[in-house]
Amino acid sequence: MSANRQPPQGQRDGGEMRALLALISALMFLELFFFAVLSPLLPGLKQELAISTSQAGILVAAYALGALAGAIPATLLAVRAGARTTALGSLAVFGVMSIAFGVAKSYDALLAARFIQGVAGAGCWTAAMVWLLETAPVERRGELLGYAFGVSEAGAIAGPAIGGVAASAGRGWVFGSVAAVSIVLAFATTRFASPPQPPRSERRLQLRTILSSSTVRNAMWIAILPAIVLAAVSVLAPLRQHQLGAGATEIALTFAAAALVGIVVRPFFGRWSDRTGPGTPIRVALIASVPIVLVIPWVNSRWALALLVIGALTVTGLMWAPLMVMLSDACSAAGVSQIMAVTVMDLTWPPGNALGSSGGAAIAQAAGERVAYAVIGAGLLAGVLALPRGAARVPPPLTTPQAGA
Repeated sequence: MSANRQPPQGQRDGGEMRALLALISALMFLELFFFAVLSPLLPGLKQELAISTSQAGILVAAYALGALAGAIPATLLAVRAGARTTALGSLAVFGVMSIAFGVAKSYDALLAARFIQGVAGAGCWTAAMVWLLETAPVERRGELLGYAFGVSEAGAIAGPAIGGVAASAGRGWVFGSVAAVSIVLAFATTRFASPPQPPRSERRLQLRTILSSSTVRNAMWIAILPAIVLAAVSVLAPLRQHQLGAGATEIALTFAAAALVGIVVRPFFGRWSDRTGPGTPIRVALIASVPIVLVIPWVNSRWALALLVIGALTVTGLMWAPLMVMLSDACSAAGVSQIMAVTVMDLTWPPGNALGSSGGAAIAQAAGERVAYAVIGAGLLAGVLALPRGAARVPPPLTTPQAGA
């Protein structure tokens, strides 16, 4: 490694990098937990509050809408105050809103709490990704992203599991306990130094520069797709499982099983991206998702439905690490800070998530689940066609904006 490209401090020590990876994964865990916790609660909330399927979809979508609203503020905070400060502020908001969600008695109050949780989620995810991309060795970014996304899948396990407990035992004390976990994680965050900030002259958003890349535009379009699938399945599948006789525990176990599979396989997809480039892993995941999504609304066995839901959540979730590698490589090629890769993803997945949850629910209510899933399948096929062939890793320049930090 040349003298012009010294690794950041967190990258120089393997033990420190592993500890930092654990913290990053924990931050991503909590963000994914808050997204996933609602699934087992939906059938009960639908009856308790007398809301429609569309309103249930809006409640799920509120988190993504909050994340979209918080994307640019989170990026600006990370640039100016650092990733650690951003993480600490987000954890504080998570704690307060967890208590609020636990005691809320009306649909509007739940909606507001869910939206603000999304704002905090944007900050937490942004801080975690900036920390990782700024400290990870370039040649191992895919692998480490795979581990972080994989381990964070524990949040997708804990979310439905805790949601199932809350559905049975009540939301108050359960979400109060989650607030305590946020405080503990905040204390852990203070033990790590924030990654080096870019020079003051570079502390500006460079969206125009990065969006001029066709690779980035393709990645943005494709990143919407797994967000749509994951959100639509998170709304429609629990309601369908409930109709077929599944209880909150069975719904929670279905989502937990999908997360467990994701923990195992995502690091392999990340390493695959490091070796061959992100294009092939993304294409394989897109193609494999189509038949699963199309078959889901046609099965009438709750066990077969559970298996298909696990397959859909697992396969589409495999795209996240390769997509982040694609965006990271594009930032390196454009000579802009890695925070721009995080910003682009922050501005991409929330609209897809909101579209999948609220739009999927609206289509299902108006025309039926089969039409909703058919539209999603068509979008996945369009993503296959939009993905350029032979997308190899972009070799990073010897000097980058954060070199020598």
